[in-house]
Amino acid sequence: MTAPAVIADRYEVIRTLGSGAFGHTLLARDRQLGREVAVKVLQPRAASNWKAFALFEREASVLRDLRHPGVPAVHTTFRAQWDGTEAAFLVMEYIEGTPLATLIAENRHLDSAEVLQLLVDALSLLEYLHSRVPPILHRDIKPANLILRPDGTPALVDFGAVRNVFRAEDDPGSTVVGTYGYMPYEQYMGQASASSDLFSLGATFLHLVTGRAPAQFMSEAGRLEIPRSLPGDERLRGVLTRMLAPVPGDRFQTARDARGALLGTAAPPPAARTGTVSPAPLTASTAAALAPADLFGPAPRVIDGPLKERFNKVRYTAWDLLDYPNKRGGGLDLPGILMLGFFSLITVGVLPVVMASSARARKRRLIPFFKEGVQATAQVLDILGDEDVGFGIKLKKVRYEFEVEGRRLRDTDQILGSIAERWVPGDPIQVLYLP
Repeated sequence: MTAPAVIADRYEVIRTLGSGAFGHTLLARDRQLGREVAVKVLQPRAASNWKAFALFEREASVLRDLRHPGVPAVHTTFRAQWDGTEAAFLVMEYIEGTPLATLIAENRHLDSAEVLQLLVDALSLLEYLHSRVPPILHRDIKPANLILRPDGTPALVDFGAVRNVFRAEDDPGSTVVGTYGYMPYEQYMGQASASSDLFSLGATFLHLVTGRAPAQFMSEAGRLEIPRSLPGDERLRGVLTRMLAPVPGDRFQTARDARGALLGTAAPPPAARTGTVSPAPLTASTAAALAPADLFGPAPRVIDGPLKERFNKVRYTAWDLLDYPNKRGGGLDLPGILMLGFFSLITVGVLPVVMASSARARKRRLIPFFKEGVQATAQVLDILGDEDVGFGIKLKKVRYEFEVEGRRLRDTDQILGSIAERWVPGDPIQVLYLP
């Protein structure tokens, strides 16, 4: 019988827990303290890879300062001989439990109450991470990295992709990491945010409750479409739909917001859902002259003729996202085409996919408003700044307010910078709302 491998004359290897591109994680027994630990090893063959070392050191640094039952505690880090060469080791608390990936593979379904409680607890864990100073992003949430403990609480493991939001001055840039199907589009370009982790968590729970990988729910518009027959509580479907919105600004912006929506403790949403439709500010007299009967007659309406012309002005295309007319004073020109081709090439086609997906999502969102919506005049409250959708392509978030049936409602919309920059707080704009 072969004797078990021992690391640094202290950690007796029991079995392998998992493997990755740059290392693997072992279950071991700490001979000095008599406890089981998880030992992450940076594989010797990857030791010369700067990316591997950067991710390994980042994981150790971040985990060392965290204190939460859902995050494995770091015991120590060191270097020692392994397989005839020096390797780096990270010794952590061993999280006992079952990965959600195992539950899915074994078709072990949780009941509705268990799923809701598990998601609430996972959101609380993300709230803890995102509220650190600086905020901490996991960037690789998926069923294999979310562990269900024996007491039913979740733990998040494998922080190899973790990142502090605020980079140091000598940090050369973001590392693109994540797992296909669970990673939102903006993360492909190193633009991860708290809402990116929420997307990944939403995709994980979509897989858990349906037993089907998220990629199987991808529509032609690049959106993960939640099935209407989603098992469980109706609240779950609504929360997952928003967590999985393709545009970051359409998702919950914090884990607390998502948890509040799930528990019913969030601020009540407005009684009408709104969408900005005016491509330019209106004066009061112009707004009065544009009575609903002009374009927006009785619903349901067919988007055709003058109404279609207005629709096309409000929705933006993939070309509009590049904002060439605003930057260059005219239509799309040869330098613009060449630049798009260059970025498409270096991103292996990701750039046009992101732009087209964002444009299609905008179009799909507007269709119900143009078919069923009621026209109203709103007032711009403020322009909240740029929202980067990748490669310097930015949209402005415009917050506005209007009154209907004695109720004052507020909402926001993402507007092309070439339009929103013409507005100032107090300008009247036209909106459509769905009662």
